[in-house]
Formats: sequence, structure tokens, C-alpha cells
Amino acid sequence: MDFTALRHRTYFKQNPASALRVIDRLRAIEQWLHTPKAEGGAGVPSKDSDTTVLLATWNLRDFGRKGARGYGERKLEALYYIAAFISAFDLVAVQEVNDDLDLFNTLRGILGRDWDFIATDTSPGKAGNDERMVFLFDTRKVRFRSIAGEITLLEDELIRQSEQALVLPAGSKLVGVDGTEAELEAGAVLRLPDDSKLLGGKQFVRTPFLVSFQAGWFKFNLCTVHMLYGEGKAGLEQRAKEIAQIARVFQNRAAAERRVNKEKQRDEDANEAYIVLGDFNILKAGHATMNALLDNGFAMAEELQNAPTNMFQTKHYDQIAVLKGHGVVRQRKGVAGVLDVFQVVYRAFADDVAVLKPKDRKDLPLASVSDFDAYFDQMGESAMRDRHEKKRSYNGGVSVKAGDPRTREQAREWYAGAWRTYHMSDHLPMWTALEIDFRSEYLNKTEREAQARLEPEA
Repeated sequence: MDFTALRHRTYFKQNPASALRVIDRLRAIEQWLHTPKAEGGAGVPSKDSDTTVLLATWNLRDFGRKGARGYGERKLEALYYIAAFISAFDLVAVQEVNDDLDLFNTLRGILGRDWDFIATDTSPGKAGNDERMVFLFDTRKVRFRSIAGEITLLEDELIRQSEQALVLPAGSKLVGVDGTEAELEAGAVLRLPDDSKLLGGKQFVRTPFLVSFQAGWFKFNLCTVHMLYGEGKAGLEQRAKEIAQIARVFQNRAAAERRVNKEKQRDEDANEAYIVLGDFNILKAGHATMNALLDNGFAMAEELQNAPTNMFQTKHYDQIAVLKGHGVVRQRKGVAGVLDVFQVVYRAFADDVAVLKPKDRKDLPLASVSDFDAYFDQMGESAMRDRHEKKRSYNGGVSVKAGDPRTREQAREWYAGAWRTYHMSDHLPMWTALEIDFRSEYLNKTEREAQARLEPEA
């Protein structure tokens, strides 16, 4: 990481307390990351190993969006913390990078000259939210193999609603097999069987992004996604269908590759792994959104399958999944997890959420200390610190409406439950360790082949 901004940027010169806090927290992050899980740390191994690549995914909420919906701009302080977590890994898929890349370029500068990135164009429209998907990678360990592309669906692969109906315009006619015609009333509805492909379907709301990488001996195809969230029953159904469809795309692609490699008499080593990761908006293990991956050829480490990734640690939105039976992927057993970043930065403790009803505060991630007082003035850059944005009720029968002033205790809760998620994220990073040193297996295989060629001569 590049620390020069801590000494030379105007922001830190004018805010020496922030500079000192960043230095303290960067040291704490480093220690916490590499402390074993059994001792309260994150258990992330060192990057220095040449036998392992550390892979992660992180949805960085509204990263680069001007004003961040009224919660204030991310400061250099937040960027240093984000960079510190990212730099613990070798390759990180990042979602919700917005169209303006100024903030992202600042983050990349903090990461240092060894880091490079590959990004998509923005996904347009309300659902796409003008977001990019990005791979950040440490070039000392990971190499881009010059293949990249966004995944689009063919006509017969499009995502369709189960119940399909078409409102017919005036003049529509029903023609029988014998040629007889019956004119239909304007507004009549044609209902089709579930999942019929007669009507058009939809592409992914945000186009998945596939890139080929290599780390050590390990060649792999990595696809990052940010699936539709959707609202209500129909939205949840489409979300599960999006997840299932990206899985099927790679199932079909892998099957075609295996056929070609078999025809060319290549061995199994020619089949390169497919890994899909990112924000799937999965609800939980056992739900249709999780099963959409598991039932379509993908698997994930047990400790990831059961790991919630939202700040409240109640949803399993993010995942790292590997296509089974195609290529060699060796995940180090037990070396994976989710980083509860709020244990070391932008911390909150019980007093910050005391005004909440017990049911509303039970899932908030709390630390043993609070950073609220350190950020109170910074929060003042958003008027939302001092006024309620909506009607709500608190513990003890206290009710407020939009525009009412916040008490300091209510501002503490706003910091803990909302403000800090726009400066870090409302998602937590998920990571895993993959083996990349196949030298021993290669030499053993080569030895067996050489011995087999010698046997007829014996």
C-alpha cells in the first residue's frame, strides 16, 4: 500500500486527528486479519506463499456515487481502510463501482503500483443502477490472460417469468388449424404455459463479467455477478432464475469444452476451472436462491455456504462457487470466511443502539468500543445526522416523523445502523484460499508416462 497521502495530502494535514486514527486502525487491521479465528481474528493467511492464491469478493455500497444518497462522501480515511482489507488478498471482485471512477482511481493509487484492474462498462437503467463490476488483482501473484467479456444470453436462454401473458391489441384474431378465424376483443389476454419461450425474455439486469486469470500453475475463469434483488414474489422468482441461468451458462460452456478437448485427445488438465462469485442476493442456505446454484452444478466451501455476508449478518447475499467436475480447483479446507470489518473500523457498541427496540438491535454488529464521537462532526456534513428522514419508533414508546430533530442518542443509532455502511459497506468481504502449486502432480504424471513408454523396451 502507498501511505504517502497520510503525510502529504491536504486532507490529512488539515485533520491530524484523522491521520493518527488511520495509522492506529491500519495497524489494528493488519493484526486482526492475521490473528487466528480461534483467538478472535479473521484468520487470513499471509499472501507471501507461492502455493496459494487468496480470492475475495466485496460489494462496496454505492462506491463512487456522488453524495452517497445523502450520507456524505467517502473520505480518504475510509479508502485507506477499504484498501487495507483488499490488499490482504491477491484477487478481489468488487461490485457496485459506479460510473464515476475518480474515487476508484484514488483507491487503486492507495493500493499501490503492483495492483491492476479490469472493469466493465456501466449497466444502464434503473435496475442496473449505472454500476460497474471490477476485478482488482495483485500483479505479483495474478496474471490476466487476455480474455474478458460480459455474459449475454441467447434467445432460448433468456430469463422469463413463469406466468406469461400477452394483452392483445384491437384486431387480433385466433386462427384455428383448419384456417378458421375468430376475432378477439381488444384487451383480451393470451396466457401461455409456464416458462414458455414464445414470448421474449430478459437479459441479466447487471451483465455478469468473465475474465481468465492465472496464478502459479492454476488457470481459471472467474465470473463476477450482481444479481437482481427484485421486490415481492415475482422479483424473488426472477432473482432465483438469474442465478440458475448463469450456472447453466457455464455448465453448457464447460460441457462443450470437454467435448472439444476429448476430440483433440487432450487430457483432463486441459479443462480450466469456472468460478462464479459476487453478490447473488442469496437469502440463506436451503432457500431457492441458494439452491439455484447447488442444483445447477456448482458447489461452495461449507464455511462459506453457511456464512451471512450483510452487515447485520442475517442474509447470505454473497458467495464464491465452483463448477463441479470441470478443471481442478483445490480450496484449502477451513481457510475461508467472511470479514466482519466493523470489529476494527467504524466501530459501534451497545450504547450506540440503546434507543432501538430490542428486536431492532439484536442483529447489529457491535464491538467493545465505539467510534461515534470521532465521526460526529464528519457526519454533520449530511443534514440527515440532525433530522429524521422517515417516520419510525424507538424503545420506550418514542415515535418520530420525517423532519423531526434527532437527539444525540438517535444520531448514535443512525451512525451504527446506516451512516457507516455508506463509508465502508453494508456487505462484508467473503474470501477463500485456492492452491496454485501443481508441480508435484505434474512431475509424478510425467514420470509415470515416461516409465510406461519404457516398459515395451524392457
